[in-house]
Amino acid sequence: MSSRYPGERGKPVLNQVGFELIIYVAEISGRGIAAFDAANDIEAQAQLANRGLLRDLIVLQNEGRALWDGVADIHLRTATPEETEIWQTSRTAAVQSGEDSDDEGRHVFLVPVVDPSHDNFDDDDNPHDDDDRDGD
Repeated sequence: MSSRYPGERGKPVLNQVGFELIIYVAEISGRGIAAFDAANDIEAQAQLANRGLLRDLIVLQNEGRALWDGVADIHLRTATPEETEIWQTSRTAAVQSGEDSDDEGRHVFLVPVVDPSHDNFDDDDNPHDDDDRDGD
């Protein structure tokens, strides 16, 4: 894992108790894959090394391929304004729905993902889509 753009800082966002956080992105093969918040570069590197995140990157798929092959470098960088907006929108939706009340360790995928280990995957499932087609 390596860090890109070390002197560049993204626009900080505030967490629920008013602390500034920076949104970071895990980038694989030149493509931003997952965004997450951290207070600083050291915390971001630690989150990037998190086993749960690494497992998700190997298991979850985009366009029929794993997000990460377990070998390619994962680069850490600050999020672009568009990536920060995706993270904020997803974070707000999760908190409002009661799915996530934890302020730390949440990552948001920036690409559509499929979990092949779930038998009941619906092709219309999209983590950024709030359209509830089944009426629940």
